[in-house]
This record gives sequence, C-alpha cells and structure tokens, in this order.
Amino acid sequence: MPSFAPRDLSQDDAYNILVAAVSPRPIALVSTMSADGVPNLAPFSFFMAGGVSPLSIAFSPTDGAKGPKNSLTNILATQEFVVNTVDRKMAEGMNEASYGYGPDVSEWRAAGFTMLDSDEVKPFRVAESFVQFECKLFQVVRHGEGSGAANYVIGEVVRMHVAESLVGAKGMDLDRIRLLARMGGPQYLDVQALEIFEMQRPTGPIPPEEE
Repeated sequence: MPSFAPRDLSQDDAYNILVAAVSPRPIALVSTMSADGVPNLAPFSFFMAGGVSPLSIAFSPTDGAKGPKNSLTNILATQEFVVNTVDRKMAEGMNEASYGYGPDVSEWRAAGFTMLDSDEVKPFRVAESFVQFECKLFQVVRHGEGSGAANYVIGEVVRMHVAESLVGAKGMDLDRIRLLARMGGPQYLDVQALEIFEMQRPTGPIPPEEE
C-alpha cells in the first residue's frame, strides 16, 4: 500500500486524497452578516455535529490564497451565523453560492434562495432548507498558516427550525427529503437515490443582466 507524508505532496494532491477518503460529507450552507450589514451565503463540506450539552455544530472555512473567507470574517465580527441544511433540490443554488464574491457582494441573489428572518441572530435563514440552526459563536480554533489553513468554527445552537413536513409521530421523517452530500472532486451524492452526480464550481459571477 503506498503511503505519503503530507509535507511531500502538493497541497492539491493532499487535498484530493483527504476529500476522497473522508466522504460523503454533509454540507453546511452558512449564512452570515458582515459588520456593515451585507448578507453572505456560502457552502462548506468540512462540517460536523458537535455535542448536545449544549447543542453544537462545527465547520471549517479554510483560508484561501487571499486570506480568510468572508464567512469567517463576518462570524468573527458579529459572533453569529446560521447553518442551513442542503438537499438535492437546492444543489444548483448552493453551487452558485460557492463563487468567491467580494465582501461587499451578497451571494443570495446568485443562489436564488429566499431569505427568512431569524429569531435570535441577525443572519437570514434559507427558506428552502429543511432544517436551519441559528448559532452563536463559541470559539474559533485556528490550525496552520496561509492558504489551506483550518479555522474550526464551533457554534452553540440557540434555535432550530424544522420543516413541518419532516415532523412525524416518531420524530424526523428523513424519507421525505433527498439529503445532499459532498464526495471527492466535483462529485456529489444524492443520499436517498444513491446517485452520484457532478457539478463544476462557477467560474465567474452571475452576469449583470441576470441579476
């Protein structure tokens, strides 16, 4: 079996092994608000449940070539965010939100999702999402420096919103949704259909005439 030390690989090669092996991964569609009130929306597949006492979730917006992502900058400034779950019908909009817009541009228009006011935090919720978690920042744990460095954002869930159609007599009825998960490269998994499909990340912003 071949083995590798990450230091001996390019960052791209190490990343490709990591995301292919650690999959499928749930997707957090994270909504934030800048200190100036600009709404931001971005997907992250480095995402996990934390604990239940208190209820917590965590995700890692890794640094890009130009530094921290807008989501992280906003969370550090406001101490709030919302994690919106993603299913198959949201795939294209979620992908559009992955484009690297500047901090003064909102991804909501490109994604085409509907804003809902939150109850306890300022960032909006995604109406199309089947579960939305309003979070207060507990801690950001940084690991590494430069492009690819991790920022483990740990949020304490202060309110949950669940689609009425999912609430049954025995709890959450997951047969009614088509959960979306990230695989390696451009591949995604429709969990209910057990179908793997591909989406390429957008290479540019939406044209002005489509705004």
